[in-house]
Amino acid sequence: MKILISAALLSLVSVPAFAQAVTPSTSGTMTSADVGVEPIASQSGPNYVLAASDANLYQIKAAQLAATRAQRDDVKSYAKRVLAEAQSSQKALMAALKNDQRTIKAPSSTLSADRAALLKLLQKAPKSAFDNLYLTQSAQVQQAAWAIHKGYAQDGTDPALQQIAGTAVPVLENELTTGKSLTPSGLAGR
Repeated sequence: MKILISAALLSLVSVPAFAQAVTPSTSGTMTSADVGVEPIASQSGPNYVLAASDANLYQIKAAQLAATRAQRDDVKSYAKRVLAEAQSSQKALMAALKNDQRTIKAPSSTLSADRAALLKLLQKAPKSAFDNLYLTQSAQVQQAAWAIHKGYAQDGTDPALQQIAGTAVPVLENELTTGKSLTPSGLAGR
């Protein structure tokens, strides 16, 4: 009886994971030319986790700020979406750190010096410049995050992290497209 229950539970656990499987090498539709950066190849699992987490944390903090300080409603709405997606990505990344084969140390919740400097500039931005600065910074971090995730999705060695990376790529591509459409040049092209 215990064996049957264990087998049933195991099949329930593995079916949803299989159903959500992403083919990492084909995740997303954008090319390096579309995004403006090359995927980062040959990242170790811990390095991937550090870089991905830093990008997520910046997006969370910047989007929280933009959700209250942005002047335009469309930018506020975009920031709220980015916030939810970055929080979800960070939660999934942290959940994937421990499995039966290995444990990767959780990264610091402190931003890297580069990302902290970006956030500081955003915090000090005058109201009239805030929206465009937020959109510009967010796009820069999303480009870098795309390179991190796309590279690990293509050649990462840890299947759980490769799944996280492959899932993040299309989300980042959508954020980049939407964010670009909100910039002055994007609005002029409408």
